[in-house]
Parts: sequence; C-alpha cells; structure tokens
Amino acid sequence: MTSLNDADSPESPAKRINIKMHQGEHAHQLLYSNLTHVQGDHGVVIIDFGFLDPQTINAINQLAKTGDKVPDTITARLSCRMAISSEAANHLYQQLNQLMQKKG
Repeated sequence: MTSLNDADSPESPAKRINIKMHQGEHAHQLLYSNLTHVQGDHGVVIIDFGFLDPQTINAINQLAKTGDKVPDTITARLSCRMAISSEAANHLYQQLNQLMQKKG
C-alpha cells in the first residue's frame, strides 16, 4: 500500500490518501536488479533496472585488485525500463529514504 500526501499544495492542509494497488497482468513476475541508471528530461524520470552477473563483478574486482587492465565497457542485461513523472520520482525518493533509515 502506498499513500499520497497533499502537503505540497499551498491551498490545502496536509492529508494522506491510502491507495491499494491491484495486480496487473505481469505483476506476479519479479525482476531482480543489481544495477540502475537514472536520467531525466521534461518532467519525466527514466529508470533502467539491469542485471550484471555476479561472476562478472567478481572478475572485474579481481582485475582491479591485481592492477590488470579493466574493460572500458561491460555488458549488462536490461531487466526493466520505467518512465515515471517527476512527482512520482520524488515520492519514490522519499519512500526509499524512509526505508533505508529504518534499516540503517
């Protein structure tokens, strides 16, 4: 469950509205990501979620530790690309901060 907060609106006092999300067609499919890339333009934030094989990460770390040449480019698999509004990105930022503060 998530909620909207109207606190940013100068016309009205803060109020919370609970939103219940129903599963969409592919919502049961979990996508694992260990890599992200974020870019923004014209009120939209694009988030790419990707996956880089842990063996590749370990191999690159070994190369770096031994002083060997590390590749300039590594290929990762794009798991999902999402385009969200700047407002939704701000809410996501707040929710992630709250989650990380609880865990940290």
